[in-house]
Amino acid sequence: MTYPRRMPRPHLPAKVRAVTAVTDHMRQIELVGPGLRSLRVRPGAHLVVRVPTGQGEARRVYSIWTFRPREAALTIRVAIHDADGPGCVWARSVVPGDRITVEPPRSKITLDETATSHLFIGEETGAVPLLAMRAALHPRVSVHGVFEAAGPGHEVPGADGVPGLPWVHRGNAKAVGSRVLLRAVQELALPSPAGAAAYVAGESDTCRLIQRHLIEQRGLSRRAVRIQPQWSLGRAGFGAGSD
Repeated sequence: MTYPRRMPRPHLPAKVRAVTAVTDHMRQIELVGPGLRSLRVRPGAHLVVRVPTGQGEARRVYSIWTFRPREAALTIRVAIHDADGPGCVWARSVVPGDRITVEPPRSKITLDETATSHLFIGEETGAVPLLAMRAALHPRVSVHGVFEAAGPGHEVPGADGVPGLPWVHRGNAKAVGSRVLLRAVQELALPSPAGAAAYVAGESDTCRLIQRHLIEQRGLSRRAVRIQPQWSLGRAGFGAGSD
């Protein structure tokens, strides 16, 4: 039996136009290029970036923060870690003028436009797509949620003019399967599950813990809880897939 060959993903050249610090632990990188103009970018989408290595390229996934099609520009927010992987090295060293290649955006979770209330839950890495989704909602829509960070200096700022959501701090507690975030969600006052949509993003084990709690303890349907694992311990390039 033969199977059709999967079409290769398009490779779009882009140039780094600006690099700014969001926090001491996160950088915002603006990319421009003619090929970006026609992209379809939904709030919360992520981008595969082919970062340079000593032997070629490595595929890494980053969340899109803003997209401006008229300028053929988008920004990504990248968490900075004390690690020597190609993604971390690139994020620490990238400067305006650098050239890279990206692939068209993907959307693991999207806003439920039929929902009457929206719930956002995540940690530092998950906060980027979730806050982008939050900013896309009408100001009068019912919004609830909580975010977790290692400490105050790790909190990710949201879009200007958009009311924020509370943060809790895990300190030295584990980010994997975070009980700190789970406890914060357990203590969160929520509206009726009828008509609610929940969006959970961050470390993979934590996403599943929160998903289970919302379904089994809070009465949300499985379809109403949308999760987007951003990373998994020991799995470099998590979510990037293969060529």
